[in-house]
Amino acid sequence: MAPFRESIKRIARSMRTCEEWLELIRDLEEPIITARAPVGLELRWAHKGDLFAINALEGFVKETDFMEASLRKGDRCLVLEDDGGICAFAWVTFRDFRLALWYTLKLAPGWSYLVYIFVHPAYARQGIGSYLLGALMESLREGDYKGVISGMYNNWEASIGLHKKMGFRIHRRLSQCKILSILPTPPTEEAGSGNIADQSR
Repeated sequence: MAPFRESIKRIARSMRTCEEWLELIRDLEEPIITARAPVGLELRWAHKGDLFAINALEGFVKETDFMEASLRKGDRCLVLEDDGGICAFAWVTFRDFRLALWYTLKLAPGWSYLVYIFVHPAYARQGIGSYLLGALMESLREGDYKGVISGMYNNWEASIGLHKKMGFRIHRRLSQCKILSILPTPPTEEAGSGNIADQSR
């Protein structure tokens, strides 16, 4: 019976697809690299009227009720404008954030989570991502926040490179698998360096 059971396990493993999710953290009490402000671009906080443009920038055209509710609950979105049009944005929250059905990121007091940072491809390789992320971190520090967490898949090389350049380090790796590329299984932690709450003291 054992060989049959092992064969079933091998088949099940071959039908699984797995992705690795990285959590990176940045201590805001450490020095922040400040990039040069892009010429002609204006930095400001987003408001309700910007949400449709932000959605469209990502390639989504949908209702913005969820984003509006998030702003009302205290989320902030820093945008860069070029001649009145948004070309980049960074969205941050200060509440526990549900990343998946199985996993909610718990934020300790004084910590924030970078939900999304996006630069329009037409503005790529101009230092805009570094400038925007640096400006966001400086603003968080001025608001007495101790640290910021960001998350991404391990094949998002450009995003990982940007975060590491700006002083983030990998805190935790989570492996999320699906059976038949459809049914999710709970994530498993592959490596970690402690609880965020412990590091914020």
